[in-house]
Formats: sequence, C-alpha cells, structure tokens
Amino acid sequence: MPAPMLRGASLVGLAMVACASKEPPPAAAPPAASASAAGESAGRALTRSECESLAQWILDACSDHANVGNTAQTEGFCGDVARRMTGDDRPFLTDCAAHVKVIDSTCFRSTTSVRKLMDCDAQVAR
Repeated sequence: MPAPMLRGASLVGLAMVACASKEPPPAAAPPAASASAAGESAGRALTRSECESLAQWILDACSDHANVGNTAQTEGFCGDVARRMTGDDRPFLTDCAAHVKVIDSTCFRSTTSVRKLMDCDAQVAR
C-alpha cells in the first residue's frame, strides 16, 4: 500500500518543481509613460469639432423627456444649450472650445441625465 502513496506524492512533487521552474512572464511596460500622456490629454481643451459632438450629446439627452425631469432648471439648461447652438456664430462652440477640457467631456459623456449634465457643466472652470 505505501508504494502507491509514494508514487503519487512523487508525481505531485515533480509537478510542483516543474511549475516553479517556469520563468515568469516578461514584465509589462511601466504605466508611468501612459499615465502622463493620459494626464496631459485630460487637460487639453476640446476642439470645435469635439464641442459640436458634445453639444449634440447634451441635446440628445435633453430631447429624451425622461432624462429632463421637467424642472425649470433642467429645461432652462437644455434651452440655453439649444439656443447657443443656433445662428451663424453658435456661441456654445466658442465657449466650449475656450473652457471645456477632455476631462470635463468625460464627465458629460458619462451620463444622459440632464441633472447630472448640469453638475458636469457647473464643474467646468470658466
């Protein structure tokens, strides 16, 4: 009886040695370089094209009445964005390109709730 136990124990021991002797996978590149690049881009101002896309995101959220909440504040916010996207100069785009950063855009694009969009707008440094 003891022989089979020994044989099993020897196989387990060999398997452990075989696993332990494998070389570890190569280390991944340090994340510092990508983190600094992400940090730099997070503070970058949006382009006019990106602002146009952001305005459309906001207006789409505003057009879904379930997201609006039908309060004077949310309706005012939506109306303001819509009004500032009309006309030749579209002042929303000028203001957006001057003040909205990539990190701000990430906040806006994380939700379709108009109340939360308003919170993101309040955080933009103007």
